[in-house]
Amino acid sequence: MDADLKNIITNESKNRVKWGFIIGFLCAVLWGFAYIAFAMQWLVPPFNDLSAFPEGATGMMVATATMLTVQIFIALVLLSVFYLGGTGKLADLPRTIRTYKISKWYALAAAFGGPIAIYGTTLAIGYIGAAFAASAALLTSVVGAFVAKLWYGENITKRAWMGIGIMIVGGIFILNPVKTIAEITSPAAPDGLWLGYLGAVVSFIGWGIEGAVAGRVIDLTDSDSGLHTRFFAELLIWVVIIWPVFLLLLGPNVVFIALGAAFTSPSFLIWTSLAVLSGNFSYVFMWKTYPLIGVGRGMSVSTLYVLFAIIALYVFMGSPTAWWVVLGAVIAVVGIFVMYWDSGDSLLESTRSSSE
Repeated sequence: MDADLKNIITNESKNRVKWGFIIGFLCAVLWGFAYIAFAMQWLVPPFNDLSAFPEGATGMMVATATMLTVQIFIALVLLSVFYLGGTGKLADLPRTIRTYKISKWYALAAAFGGPIAIYGTTLAIGYIGAAFAASAALLTSVVGAFVAKLWYGENITKRAWMGIGIMIVGGIFILNPVKTIAEITSPAAPDGLWLGYLGAVVSFIGWGIEGAVAGRVIDLTDSDSGLHTRFFAELLIWVVIIWPVFLLLLGPNVVFIALGAAFTSPSFLIWTSLAVLSGNFSYVFMWKTYPLIGVGRGMSVSTLYVLFAIIALYVFMGSPTAWWVVLGAVIAVVGIFVMYWDSGDSLLESTRSSSE
């Protein structure tokens, strides 16, 4: 009987790991192709000429906030009604939101994942390009693994440390400090170009911390209702906190013109809806990987999206990618495989330390 029980547990663990990697790969495909929609949002009104926003860096910050507010609003409506409704989990959403001991953690994840990470990567796309933003975000798994290790003892093996080192080398190539400093200090640089590079850095920091928070709280709830609680919290952060700050600093005229221009642009609404159906829906898959294979492995497999992003941007938009970005992305992907492409019993080990 003990032997049979052990076999059942082993088979269940193998199945959990298998589906964790499959779901992570699906996330990578969706997120990679989402960068087409992310890039196109900057090429259609009102973001193509920024005439509806203030001039300079302030205008870019307002434009980015406008874009993401509309996007998370559509994401909450579409995915809650059709995905949660279609899976019979819509009633779980208000219950999860009302459970403050749980929902406060999803709010924390929303703060790091939305106004920090997605805001940063969207600025990077607008200033520098989608391929660069996608590649820089590869370092998410490094931050996520470190935070999960320090916070709740997620295991990092010697092989994983080696992979982290390789990924950091890849990150240095992607960010290319020498070229970055030269571009930022150039007299011909666009106003606020430094915001694009800063956005790239805060994007992988924000997503890494969000992943660690999600990996902790998903143990307590269903990942789907939890993710939509996170979407709801992000929308509240934009509406209740960030936009009131813009109102005070810039005045109501700037805010209402910006939001009105976005909500009345059919081409933007089409592309942001496609961004939701690809980018935001990929979140559904990524969050499902956390309880299956851990935050580190889940993020690492999901970050294979960069390969699909670079290819899709070139094939569908003709966007070239600098050689150092491609090289850095390849090195980082190698690091991902070294980090978490384990075999045998090591894959079946708990992702949490025995003391937790």
